[in-house]
Amino acid sequence: MRLRTGAVACVMVAVAGCTPAGEGTAPTPEPSETPEETEAEPSPEEAALLAYESMWGVLVEESRNSHPDYSELEQYAQGDALELVEHGVGAEAEEGVVAQGEPVFSPDVVSAEDTRVEIEDCMDSTGWLRVDIESGELVEPSPEEPIFRQIDAGVSFDGLTWRVSELRIWEIGSC
Repeated sequence: MRLRTGAVACVMVAVAGCTPAGEGTAPTPEPSETPEETEAEPSPEEAALLAYESMWGVLVEESRNSHPDYSELEQYAQGDALELVEHGVGAEAEEGVVAQGEPVFSPDVVSAEDTRVEIEDCMDSTGWLRVDIESGELVEPSPEEPIFRQIDAGVSFDGLTWRVSELRIWEIGSC
């Protein structure tokens, strides 16, 4: 944005220099954006939470498909975390199972550095049910009690983007 503002200022100086004497000066242009209007870079915590939540958004959406497409997951996850989520959704689809509904997340940042953020979450998957692709019937009965699982995630910044690089999903009742 500085380059654009600088270019506008240079053009205005050149135009003002060409104004015939006695006609006054050219009007001063108003800046297109003030510093308050420009978007600030998100903090590492905000960027990591966005990557984590986006990864889960894609995963939940693809869990509803009998032929999941993982390509968008690569924007938000990498390494072991990417392998884990791809395997989980892929194995369900191969078994003829898709999901309906969605889980509820409540992530918290537990530590943050410039290029690494640790997130702890307690996922409520009570409303995220497994359904047989062909019959549309539930594979298992609806849960009578909430299903809570602790999730630990490591989110890393590679210089360009934040992505979930480590993911551990604990057993039912772990949070």
